[in-house]
Amino acid sequence: MVNDNTPKQSGSIIFWTSGDVSTGLNLPVEGSGQSASKTVIASYSRIEMSDIPSASTIRLNYRTAPDDPTVRSSITLRTTHRPASLNRVEYSYLLNTYAVGDFINEGLGLKVIAKMDGPSPLIDINAPHQMDCYVTLSKSPPSSDPR
Repeated sequence: MVNDNTPKQSGSIIFWTSGDVSTGLNLPVEGSGQSASKTVIASYSRIEMSDIPSASTIRLNYRTAPDDPTVRSSITLRTTHRPASLNRVEYSYLLNTYAVGDFINEGLGLKVIAKMDGPSPLIDINAPHQMDCYVTLSKSPPSSDPR
């Protein structure tokens, strides 16, 4: 018999403007192996995460225009805690502060696994720039079951 006291969870990623306007991305349920994505304009550059399932991969890309698919910078995170979370922080802060292999201090269970610095580390929130968020959940999140 498997005893799992944590219910299957689906987390969310919330994107905020400096004026506290938000838009969110709700994630599929833990263990589904599904993906989710959302594109926001760059003025929604403050990112907050809650109840993110363990063993999820989160990639944030910054592009300079809606019709230009060229990624200018990106950071990829892996969740190592059940559930993982992130206090509200700027995308540019994450990109400029953390290196591959670092755990994010403003969060719980988030590790940087890849990063691409762009030509301009600061986001121009007044331009029509965009951020893409891609999340992939594991089909088999790690468990503490010793079997």
